[in-house]
Amino acid sequence: DNFESWPESATYGYFGGGYAPFEVYFTTVDRIDFSNETTSTPGNNLPQGRSALAAVSSNSYGYFGGGFSPPTSYTNRIDRIDFSNETLSLPGNNLPQARERLAACSSSSYGYFGGGDNESFVAKVDRIDFSNETTSAPGNNLPQARERLAACSSSSYGYFGGGEASPYVKTIDRIDFSNETTSAPGNNLTQTRRRLAATSSSSYGYFGGGRSPSYRTRIDRIDFANETTSAPGNNLSQARDGLAAVSSSSYGYFGGGFKPGSPNYVNRVDRLDFSNETTSEPGNNLPQARDALAAVSGGASQRIKGSRTYGYFG
Repeated sequence: DNFESWPESATYGYFGGGYAPFEVYFTTVDRIDFSNETTSTPGNNLPQGRSALAAVSSNSYGYFGGGFSPPTSYTNRIDRIDFSNETLSLPGNNLPQARERLAACSSSSYGYFGGGDNESFVAKVDRIDFSNETTSAPGNNLPQARERLAACSSSSYGYFGGGEASPYVKTIDRIDFSNETTSAPGNNLTQTRRRLAATSSSSYGYFGGGRSPSYRTRIDRIDFANETTSAPGNNLSQARDGLAAVSSSSYGYFGGGFKPGSPNYVNRVDRLDFSNETTSEPGNNLPQARDALAAVSGGASQRIKGSRTYGYFG
């Protein structure tokens, strides 16, 4: 496997933005420490409060893009978190298209923001170049326009799954990182749903939670080796939608969301063990309950990328 795009050295997960009652759009960034699963608020937040955003990460930075932020409504804004010191800033280049309810995934060189809503369903894929932080539209869009989807990635492909396109869908669309073409590999989620979250190990992608039309605990799995999909059988401890997910090399963490009953807004963190696919509650939840947030894994060590010129035998 090509581990360059897999966060085996990530030390933290960051949950940013979101929404809570009475028109509160959060700037808050919450952090989970992968070494001991404690959660905290590091103190540096997004420059702009917004919900229904998406996020990608390079080795050095996390990028929160798009979303909904009154009074400007749909936004194309990109905010950046520096993993070395957890400061947040504006790199200056935004998405070519303003929209909310989008999803995002990343290769070792680029981040891809796909789908969403801007008065109508969007198929657009926008790209951020990690080397210089410029943004562009590579020209190949998702085969199906939709919003409220989720995305995960292997070392070779990004997978956009589920969402809403009147009605809810279980479609999985694929972007090939080598040439940026998009296609439908043919194997979809086992269940239609929207407002779900996704994370990945080196071998599998996991789509968890969502609504279809009732709230779901369901986890679906895509096998990166052959792109088959299945339900491994262990689900989230709490049915909810509007959640976000991060991953270390050993675990995936699903945090936040919205559930039926009172209180509606959730700070719950569920953990998926990649070694045996069991789920549990590590016991430490997000400091702040909210839904429609986004998340990235960060603090990764610098890994060799691109062409290699020498090998050394010692």
